[in-house]
Amino acid sequence: MASSAPCLFCAIVRGAVPAHKVRETERSLAFLDIHPLSWGHTLVVPKAHAAELPEVSPEDWADMTEVARWVALRLRKVLEVEGNNLFVASGTAAEQSVRHLHIHVVPRRQADELAFNEWWVSKLQPTDPDELAKTASVLRAKG
Repeated sequence: MASSAPCLFCAIVRGAVPAHKVRETERSLAFLDIHPLSWGHTLVVPKAHAAELPEVSPEDWADMTEVARWVALRLRKVLEVEGNNLFVASGTAAEQSVRHLHIHVVPRRQADELAFNEWWVSKLQPTDPDELAKTASVLRAKG
């Protein structure tokens, strides 16, 4: 669903809003997050507006993921971080905050106290192997 509000990330891509660019390709732009989870937290966006994952072209998605990979490796080398989290929130149910698809590349250090795993583990739910098999079958089905 299209929004009539101006897109912040489109404005950054156009250069109408300043950003601290990290990498730019023909299809994607990576820039530092102004509200970082950790030092070097970078966002990677497609230059062509796509509000959510279903709207991005396969070519733009491929370029975004390669740029995100480059950023993650660069953070490890230059900022000497020990790991990275990459994540995407697509859609309001996923708590997407800006309606322009983006990949977060979050640098991680052993003692950074971000505790993603604690949060994740606290949300895990028990599963039934038969239910998993049924769900996998439905996902593989043509249609």
